[in-house]
Amino acid sequence: MIKTITIIGGGVIGCAIAYEISKKSGSEIYVLERNLRINAENQSSRNSGVIHAGIYYPKSKLPLKARLCVEGNKLLYDFCQEHNVPHKRTGKLVVATNSLEEEYIDDILKTALDNGILDARKLTGEEAMHMEPNVKSISAAYLPSTGIIEPAVFVRTLQRLAEGNGVFFVTGNKVVHISPYNKFQVTTESNNQTETIETDIVINAAGLYSDEIAKMVNPDSPYEIDPVRGESAKFYDAKTQLSMNGMNVYPAPYGYYTDTGKTAEVSFSEYQKLLQEKKVKKTVGVHLTPTFDIVGGEYVIGKTVTIGPAYTVNVGKEDYSSNLHEEKHYLKKVSHFFPNLRLEDITLHQAGIQAKLKDHCDFEIERDSKYPNFINAVGIDSPGLTASLAIAKYVNEMMK
Repeated sequence: MIKTITIIGGGVIGCAIAYEISKKSGSEIYVLERNLRINAENQSSRNSGVIHAGIYYPKSKLPLKARLCVEGNKLLYDFCQEHNVPHKRTGKLVVATNSLEEEYIDDILKTALDNGILDARKLTGEEAMHMEPNVKSISAAYLPSTGIIEPAVFVRTLQRLAEGNGVFFVTGNKVVHISPYNKFQVTTESNNQTETIETDIVINAAGLYSDEIAKMVNPDSPYEIDPVRGESAKFYDAKTQLSMNGMNVYPAPYGYYTDTGKTAEVSFSEYQKLLQEKKVKKTVGVHLTPTFDIVGGEYVIGKTVTIGPAYTVNVGKEDYSSNLHEEKHYLKKVSHFFPNLRLEDITLHQAGIQAKLKDHCDFEIERDSKYPNFINAVGIDSPGLTASLAIAKYVNEMMK
């Protein structure tokens, strides 16, 4: 008998899962998306498009992010090459501007080695300046496998391939109720009309709303999404003193206090203590990311560089615009390693909201404790884009 599989959420994770399981499953597969189109206003379209190497996720604390980011990095480059998705292996510098920050740099290099990222290495400030002359540092971590991707094209490609495999995408339909008896009864609402479909398996890839979907099936579900808005600005590197060679440039990672969102300017040992006490969360910091231009029909590294993300906590799941950080905030965050930037060079760019799990930093990908044919993929924040194809394979293996 042919099984019916319903994926809730048509972002990059939902589309990647749909594509992966449709290759050989022989099942009838539906993707339900609340927005009117795939690639609408969600994490998948409102992000910096960085392909991460996997240096920020210690295996002992974040085993899924560590594993799936590193696996996903290779899978993503191979997929982009095969399906002509715009991407570029730019490399990345993570820079230290003082001895305190060097402690954090040494830690991520240790994590890189533990995670099998063998091409990561430490540079002197002079070596880093040779790669990006306008970037100031005393040392830096160099990650050759970091890059950028055009996320919207990637998601559209996943959708197209999944549709070619027979997947049905149902947009503009918000899931409002799920009855978990024998088979699942999934009720959606569209234009004030409701419709119920019957399905054998439900995969929850609903991003910001994944906690709400989980509780529809199991009211005792422990998941709670803590929305964090990531805002960005941009500048044009047309000036000589702002010119860049197309690399991602990050500061040393640090913590921010969960109650205020303020930076925790502490030693690495103190940061680890605060992290253990759940008083801070880790961030990779406000960084510089190259973007694509289209020249002669080809995607090339352009003159626009984004600055971000600047985090805002305690926001609603759809609050993209209240109390945005001003241009001066971005200048303050990057001036210590990119000193030639001036306030007048900066304009605001975009905002996105990450689906972070409250009191939990790793991905949660598991069967529901009461209803094993309900699979949750929740808390898929960064590096979810990089890990998406590996997450899809992970979910597919769970169903076998």
